[in-house]
Amino acid sequence: MHISAQHFPDSKFTGIDVTSEAVNQADQRRKDDGQAFDNLTFIQMDAGKMDPSWSNEFDMVTIFDACHDQMRPDLCLKEIYRVLKPGGVFGMLEIKGSSNVYTDRKEIGLFSAQLYGASVFHCLPVGSNSPDALGLGTMWGKERAVKLLKEAGFNNISVVPTPQFAINVLYVCKKE
Repeated sequence: MHISAQHFPDSKFTGIDVTSEAVNQADQRRKDDGQAFDNLTFIQMDAGKMDPSWSNEFDMVTIFDACHDQMRPDLCLKEIYRVLKPGGVFGMLEIKGSSNVYTDRKEIGLFSAQLYGASVFHCLPVGSNSPDALGLGTMWGKERAVKLLKEAGFNNISVVPTPQFAINVLYVCKKE
């Protein structure tokens, strides 16, 4: 976000994270860069419970390889839909898993084992800290992602390959 804030000084950028540590690190990086970045703000906040005053507030929202880590990604996606302005765009980069170990092994190869391992030792523990957690993990898959995006209100959804990140796909959604 620092790079975006630097290159687009007339735009405003807001980053949120549920942990104060991540927010403090982002603020520290801003200080280390030696620039004020008056157009950049970091706030500790749960993505599933964003500020009520943010309805129809943002032109664009992005989340990179983190939706599957949310305890309730369904609520997070509904909140993202709520805070987007009509015509706003949501970009979500995620691993292109299928939710099927056999299919992932065929399509991704041996690296799929590392992705499932990362899911078991990081994503699932992080995303399982509440009684109602969905516990999706890294390899939650395109079908499940698209289903949750539709349930959040998005109808205009494109799944775009990312050649520069071969194990990822980019979900591009527009709020109508």
